[in-house]
Amino acid sequence: MFAVPLADLSLEEREVVQCCLRAAVEGPFFPDWEFSTLFGLTRDKVKHVVERWPDIDDGDESVALAINGSFVNLLYYPHRCEDVWSQFFPVSAEQVGEIYDKWKGKSVRDYFDGLM
Repeated sequence: MFAVPLADLSLEEREVVQCCLRAAVEGPFFPDWEFSTLFGLTRDKVKHVVERWPDIDDGDESVALAINGSFVNLLYYPHRCEDVWSQFFPVSAEQVGEIYDKWKGKSVRDYFDGLM
């Protein structure tokens, strides 16, 4: 699933992971009708991960799916919400991509490359 446990990311990197999860749940990026298809989880299940943060078990498959789905869909799904990015993230999409690559343990080039 992933190569780097969240504990091995810096505090700032873990905060970006949390921003991804929160943006996926609360932001305008993904329509309700498509959320479950994109993430393999309901919005409520991803919201539950956000609510438990930072007390999550990233070895749990649903947590890993939530994190991966947030990263891959925010970076590669055509959500057309780039104009609100800074409302949800303190860093650029490029920096989010670098953190995703580190968490994933490989360079992710596109949407399909990032799927679990």
